[in-house]
Amino acid sequence: MDRNRAKDASEGIAPMGITALNETVLSNQPESRYECPVCLNWLRDPVITTCGHKFCKSCITSWLQNSGHCPIDNINLSMKVDIFPDNYTKREIQEQRMNCPFSAKGCTVKVTPLDLDAHIAVCEYNQPETSSQPEIHIPCSFKPAGCKETFDSQDEMNQHLNNDTQSHMNLLMNAYSEMKINNDMSNANMDTKEQEAMALWDAPDKDGNQTSSPPLNNTSALIRALYERVVVLEQRNREQDIVIANISKQLSAFAVAKMKQNNEMLLRYCMGNYVWRIDNFKTRLDAMLKDHYKMLYSPGFYTSPNGYRFCVRLNISPQNTHFFALHVHLMKTENDDCLEWPFNGRISFVLVNQVYPELSQRDTMMSNTNLKAFSKPATEICVRGFGYTEYAVLGDVIRNGFVKDDVLIIRVNIKCV
Repeated sequence: MDRNRAKDASEGIAPMGITALNETVLSNQPESRYECPVCLNWLRDPVITTCGHKFCKSCITSWLQNSGHCPIDNINLSMKVDIFPDNYTKREIQEQRMNCPFSAKGCTVKVTPLDLDAHIAVCEYNQPETSSQPEIHIPCSFKPAGCKETFDSQDEMNQHLNNDTQSHMNLLMNAYSEMKINNDMSNANMDTKEQEAMALWDAPDKDGNQTSSPPLNNTSALIRALYERVVVLEQRNREQDIVIANISKQLSAFAVAKMKQNNEMLLRYCMGNYVWRIDNFKTRLDAMLKDHYKMLYSPGFYTSPNGYRFCVRLNISPQNTHFFALHVHLMKTENDDCLEWPFNGRISFVLVNQVYPELSQRDTMMSNTNLKAFSKPATEICVRGFGYTEYAVLGDVIRNGFVKDDVLIIRVNIKCV
């Protein structure tokens, strides 16, 4: 790179039809505003509580029958006076369209999230994969107790075990009863230790209170009490899992908000000295070389806490595709009415050589108050920028130590005069 090559700063306009490099790809996962905090799925027949939270009607109904308070903030709720239909959210969800999970096989149908299950059941592309290997069926772990179900994979069996706990407990209870029935018939009266066991395992109700049922008088009743206790404990475990999941989501959102706040503080109090680290540079460069309308913008940074706000633009030069173009753009702030216009100051660029620092490229330019690039911005970012249309040769930047660990560093200093 020729550091002595003369470059003249000029006003530049961002080409029309620019495309940001950080476009997001929409997924079929529900947004947080459409997600039920209980079932963690799309809201079905959504309702809203007086404390401002949204749930599936069936989910909050079942929850309130067991607990009586909101799953999010533990405020006491009543189904009769505190739950209302949320027709606005229902209409928004019905307007959403999702791709069929079998789109990779050729299905082009797009349906609402609530109709997706019904479509999958009748989708012509929902066909099992053919295989020349013989089918292998995995028997249920409760086969010795009498369960006759078989499965094609371990995941299917695990799902079966999670969903059919009650039927498996019934099988165990029946098997245990048959094994002990003869002893029960021969011993009409229970001994002292069996009576103690019956009293010990008397199942509590869902509020944790002991029931006042009469003493159990046979082994089948003991197993039934054990089963009821297992069901209660599983329900409590499920409720705790939901609470923990909600707390984890809230902590994650708080961490993201805190990080964003810290970044905004650094940008506002950098006093016009900003170090722009462009990571994944090779991927971003390939995208710009493929489409010259794509370009990179830095975050907006301030010359003082209540001063001017600028960002930096890096893109392929529209005049010579072997060069980078580098410009600064003014951005709108809440204090623009208190600032002096047009902006008058000195702008310095340093293209940092991370291998040979002494070869870093340094350039300084003064603002031109006659250009629109330094007038009070009328939009979020001023369309016209100021800088170098042919700032640096692409090949020199890539080969001569300016890119290290796939990161390019540009240091900017903007000072008012």
